[in-house]
Amino acid sequence: MDRIIDHLEVDGKHSFEDSILPVEDAWEQYHDRISIIGGIDVDFICRSTPEEVYKRSKGMLERTGLAGGFALGTGNSVPEYVPTENYFAMLKAGLE
Repeated sequence: MDRIIDHLEVDGKHSFEDSILPVEDAWEQYHDRISIIGGIDVDFICRSTPEEVYKRSKGMLERTGLAGGFALGTGNSVPEYVPTENYFAMLKAGLE
């Protein structure tokens, strides 16, 4: 990742999977060099409760608040099988 940032001058990364690199860890490692875009793992959104999705989304926004470099979203697209109430829980955290 360092070579991609330094030599290719990539300034943002989208799509994270918890089993590879959770968005929270990616933000801690790279937020001072690139923007972290999206990142709440789609699998997490599918398998969690709306309360868990809200709590994680809100926590990520609180962690990144003043430092910038984060755009709340899923770790990928939002497929039709994502529970609507879970997706709305993520949006609610962002709107607040």
